[in-house]
Amino acid sequence: MLRLGRLTSSKIHVLMGEKSLTQGAMSYIYQKAGEFITGQTTEEDTDVVEDENTAWGIMYEPEALNKFGVSMGIKYLITQKCIFDPNGRTSSTPDAIWILSSAVTQEDSYNVATVEVKCPRKYHRFFPLFSCSTPEELKAKYAPYFWQVIDQMSTCGAAIGYFVVYNPTFPAHKNMKVVEFQKIALWDDFKKLEQRKKEALHKLEEIILSWKP
Repeated sequence: MLRLGRLTSSKIHVLMGEKSLTQGAMSYIYQKAGEFITGQTTEEDTDVVEDENTAWGIMYEPEALNKFGVSMGIKYLITQKCIFDPNGRTSSTPDAIWILSSAVTQEDSYNVATVEVKCPRKYHRFFPLFSCSTPEELKAKYAPYFWQVIDQMSTCGAAIGYFVVYNPTFPAHKNMKVVEFQKIALWDDFKKLEQRKKEALHKLEEIILSWKP
């Protein structure tokens, strides 16, 4: 329900084609406009509808986050917290948010890093993801996950983000890979995302306003 009518990080990649507002992007915008106008969705949420593979991912995500936390020396992680953009039309739910410190200038504000975990059960998905050591390699091999992390960082105002791939059936010394994202090194990608979201949100508002009485 929290995602109705909002652009989300898990689907933001549809806006990031070679051209702006492609057919795929417009389909997504129409979907979100319809959700906002009707209060209902006609799309299955792949994060909710379970099959064997998604059930596997849900089962092992806490284990992956725990191993990540231990490896990074983290005591606490905030999990499954839906973050809303102030404009009210976007949201993001990183698998975890790591509070690095309290902000210096604002009360109730924090410097954070985002964490996105994937636990692929299928070997043909695990090996390519595990081979990625940089955000650029992840972008080349599976762009939707790259843009998901970028959008999570953008929505949460994070300068650092992490992509974690984990499969517990592999040997413990080599069953997890962590890829660090640094905003300063990916500035052009953040600017491109910001521009594409601005265009998409303008179109979304245009459609919604056209249906007001």
